Amino acid sequence: MDLLSSPVLKASKRIAYGSGPSQFGDLWLPHDQKLTSLPVVVFFHGGWWKSEYDLGYAGYLGAALAREGIACWSVEYRRVGSSGGGWPNTFLDAAAGFDFISDIAGEHRLDLSRILVMGHSAGGHLAFWIAGRHHIKKQSELFSTKLKAFPKAVIALAGAVDLRLTIELAGTGEFAQIKDNVFQLMGGDPTRFPERYRAGNPGELLPFSADQILIQGTADDQIPPDLPSRWADLSRKIGSKASVRILPGADHFDIVDPESGTWTTVVQEVRCALL
Repeated sequence: MDLLSSPVLKASKRIAYGSGPSQFGDLWLPHDQKLTSLPVVVFFHGGWWKSEYDLGYAGYLGAALAREGIACWSVEYRRVGSSGGGWPNTFLDAAAGFDFISDIAGEHRLDLSRILVMGHSAGGHLAFWIAGRHHIKKQSELFSTKLKAFPKAVIALAGAVDLRLTIELAGTGEFAQIKDNVFQLMGGDPTRFPERYRAGNPGELLPFSADQILIQGTADDQIPPDLPSRWADLSRKIGSKASVRILPGADHFDIVDPESGTWTTVVQEVRCALL
């Protein structure tokens, strides 16, 4: 399925978590009303944090999880460009969107003890940042004393989970452009804004209490192939639990496509993480 050109599905509910036009989320709920306590996936879409990409394609993932008896809260956020994102707004929205599940949990049967945060591509960075944001120093614009919920696990689907590693592994070849995407998000490179990277880069917020799973295909043409293993090595050295699943032949979007052959693996990992 070509997710980016497929019709956008309508969620169970679209709910605003803030007053801005990009501060909302799509909530996908199982139809079975007998399920009184739902595990929940908080999902962040990709698109290299750019305004021209939104959460529309993630509806197929959200609907598929709902059919599995799992609620999905798909978060929109301000992105670089016309929606007014970048530092610090993209991060502030990701945090507010994640925390908002505690406000809607009672009404929608969400089990806050079974939260999985998951992201695709650049959304993988935001998902992993959520898992480590409790380590942010008080001096940062991103610091908060009002953390409302904590993920049990975090999954990256072809995720750019670490900004410094993404810059390093991009090199000068086919992945070179992604360095500029990172710089646009952060306002510049790490030498210019070291404090921003200390607060916004997941690798500098380790260790996580949440278990980590990184899933990537061998045919991915957007995320450097060594990134998942390099992250896992870094995380384990600091005392976190991280595992990597490499899927033969899967490309960048197969990993979020419920009609692809990789979807069974993704669902299995989600279920195991939420047990």
